[in-house]
Amino acid sequence: MSRQNKRKRTDPGQRFFQMHHWVVMSQAWKAASVYERCLYMELKQRYNGQNNGDIALSHREAEAALNCSNKPVAEAFRGLVDKGFIKVAQIGSFHWKNKAPGGKSTRWILTEMAVDQPERSLVPTKEFMQWRPGDKEKQRYAHGTPMVRPGHTSEAAMVGREHTINPKVYAHGTR
Repeated sequence: MSRQNKRKRTDPGQRFFQMHHWVVMSQAWKAASVYERCLYMELKQRYNGQNNGDIALSHREAEAALNCSNKPVAEAFRGLVDKGFIKVAQIGSFHWKNKAPGGKSTRWILTEMAVDQPERSLVPTKEFMQWRPGDKEKQRYAHGTPMVRPGHTSEAAMVGREHTINPKVYAHGTR
């Protein structure tokens, strides 16, 4: 009997992934939408311990995995990147998928863990731990694309983020 059988290890097909308490208790995780959380779990499920930086997940694969349309998936990817949970290692292309035998969808890095590919780094960046609730708006304004609230024009959003709310208008539920 070999030493491995004595230890009664589980079948290698029974993989699992771990969600650390400090990740779940971070402000970024608490602010994440349901789609962002599910997408992060899908990305983490594809991490095998040696492929951080080469985790492949296209938008179409994410749509199928989350059983939703393309709009929430695109917003979830954007939200995870904005909050610092994931980074793009290599941008995919539609044309690559047709020509390459294995496909070339976007490759992702989980910032929670050390990068394995293309070059190994021993220290995870954990960028989501520095995220604060107002960071998304600051990033959007820094890039020159202000957030536009429903019912407001982009000109009003360019003037400033603070809008005066008329209590009479909203008290009766009409505009």
